[in-house]
Amino acid sequence: MESGRDRDARKWGLVTGASRGIGRAIAVRMASDGYDVALVARSRDLLEGVAEECRALGVAADVYVADHGIRPQMDAVAGAVLARGRPLDALVLNAGVAGLTPIASPSLTEFERQIEVNLVAPIRLTRALLSAMRSPGRVVAIASVLARFGAPQVHGYCASKAGLMGFVRSLALDLARAKITVNAVLPGWVATDMAEQSIAAQAANMGMTPQEARSQFEANVPLGRFLLPEEVAHTVAFLLSEGACGITGQGLAVCGGVLA
Repeated sequence: MESGRDRDARKWGLVTGASRGIGRAIAVRMASDGYDVALVARSRDLLEGVAEECRALGVAADVYVADHGIRPQMDAVAGAVLARGRPLDALVLNAGVAGLTPIASPSLTEFERQIEVNLVAPIRLTRALLSAMRSPGRVVAIASVLARFGAPQVHGYCASKAGLMGFVRSLALDLARAKITVNAVLPGWVATDMAEQSIAAQAANMGMTPQEARSQFEANVPLGRFLLPEEVAHTVAFLLSEGACGITGQGLAVCGGVLA
């Protein structure tokens, strides 16, 4: 049986949006690197499945169910993490939502939700957990290549991811003397459920089938393919490593050459 001393000797990291896609890949990679993990997402069933994958790698995995668009739920997560009284070595801000938010839409509801989930929630969570961060420590946010350029009718997503990148740069300067690095990863097209939903929505506007739209998007990637969630997780693992101790305030693109 594992002792409390053995458990506390391991690093501890929190991953938001950990139930699937990039978040799941990051959580499993962190577990394989020896991190105990705290996993946050909306679906308990999916989170428990990821937690079991992590526990099978010999680490502890806690599950916190919350909607990142509902502030009291995220405040409760922060409170529960702080109540553990355990130093947090890594905070990975991955949770996000996407979708079309055309400027002519009669409602701002979806735009406001994207700003809340993609930008406000990670800022509020980081602010709440800074007192628990170990020095040295790591904060990594999952932004997007759309933090660097625009795309039609995805104003909410572009604005929120550009804002997240700005937050990363600013916070990095505040925390540098505490030896807490703050960086972002900017994925391009990645083979996830969210990407498939985005393709389907854009295909309708383009007068294409989802398959035709996907082929066109893949053709625009210099490597000629969508990346895998695990490839993004590899980059996150590097930013969490000792080898990245001199990197802060940066956005590393994992995009198959889109930003070349």
